Amino acid sequence: MIILGIETSHDDTSIAIIEKGKILKMITWSQSDFFAQYGGTIPELSSRQHSQNIIRIIDKLKSEFDFSKIDAIAYTEKPGLIGTLQIGFLVAQALSRVLKIKAYPIDHIEGHFFSASFEKNYLFPALALIVSGGHSQLMLAKDKDNIEVIGSTLDDAIGEVFDKVATKLNLGFPGGPKIEALCKDNDFDLVKLTKPKTQGEFDFSFSGMKSQVINLANQKKHSSKNLACSFQKEAVDYLLEKTKKCLEKYKINSLILGGGVAANFLLREGFKKLHENVYIPSKELATDNAAMIAKVLYEKLK
Repeated sequence: MIILGIETSHDDTSIAIIEKGKILKMITWSQSDFFAQYGGTIPELSSRQHSQNIIRIIDKLKSEFDFSKIDAIAYTEKPGLIGTLQIGFLVAQALSRVLKIKAYPIDHIEGHFFSASFEKNYLFPALALIVSGGHSQLMLAKDKDNIEVIGSTLDDAIGEVFDKVATKLNLGFPGGPKIEALCKDNDFDLVKLTKPKTQGEFDFSFSGMKSQVINLANQKKHSSKNLACSFQKEAVDYLLEKTKKCLEKYKINSLILGGGVAANFLLREGFKKLHENVYIPSKELATDNAAMIAKVLYEKLK
């Protein structure tokens, strides 16, 4: 089975073609450089970028692959920016009519869940930590069709906080990669931050940590590097601690990391130490991409 995937939930325009769960082609165009001048994504402008990029990507893929061989289309339905999601939906429907094949709506978070499964299939039950600019969730899967959210952020998503901290410290956008690059040498003085407590054992809260960094930055007692690197360390430790609590309660066969923040080196290295059977996507597949959307449909139909 050959599936074409479309991903336009935020600021990455991505189209992929997979066959039997393996990636044949994928083109992803990020809008990060475009939005760096604004310090963040502007939904209306992002929709315009998607509408321009997606046609160019399709034209390029059509020159490299026979679209008449495609059996089904998978497109991101939710969650995401309404305008950008609409671009993907309209293109999926148009291709569906032209190619006379069905277009299936896919949940973006499920895409991140399956993003690390291209090399080898998960062994269930599985626990997943999905962390990105819009989401911070712990998910428990009895099997591929029974996935339950057992913990989520009560306020900001971790990737969003990385962006806001970086903006406050004048480090640029997107915040995650900027902070990681700054702290790569691990040469900084730790500024202790209080980790939040939540009523739900597996829930997250990042607004307090964000406020601490902003307040400390306003006091001008610490360098931007010390604050940024301290935030990164404390935030990653917090994510790992929550994941450890889940592992103590649930017996699982696979531990999965997904979402854009899964590209963070500190998180990836710490995550590998938590379980003997860890699945972590490549950095290309950690960020928003169409291959993971197509993979969800493949798992549902196979």
